[in-house]
Amino acid sequence: MRKRRACHVVARRLGLNVNRVAALVQRATEAGLLPVATGSARPDLTNLELARLLLAAVCDNGLGNVPTTVRAFDRLETEGGLQFCDWLESLVAGRIDTDAIRGIVLQVEPEPGATVITESSRLHFGPASASAARAVSITGDVLRSITEDFQNGLG
Repeated sequence: MRKRRACHVVARRLGLNVNRVAALVQRATEAGLLPVATGSARPDLTNLELARLLLAAVCDNGLGNVPTTVRAFDRLETEGGLQFCDWLESLVAGRIDTDAIRGIVLQVEPEPGATVITESSRLHFGPASASAARAVSITGDVLRSITEDFQNGLG
């Protein structure tokens, strides 16, 4: 899937402004986190790049902070060493069963953090925080819809 179509998927499924999503994705591209189109060649995004695009759009912490924010979420780990970027890439690729996922909570401030909520447990990435100044959540149904659209190339 190409960036433009992926931006539309994320904006439509999450109720975000597509122009804002495109601007955030452009900043991620300028930072080297997403591929650059050269001439008429417009590369399809890899699963990791789709995961980063999703993070750039959802964890909006200002246009100037896109690279720092995405890299911070990329580096988050569980106590067992599982990195959030690897988990999210596997989710986008369809290697994780999304039926059991009830939602994801992404803590943007004061420190990045992520919690995956399933039917039976929670998977924490990053340091535990008593309270988040700002967090964003994605329900399991919306997450399923986004990953299905990414996998099927729908926009």
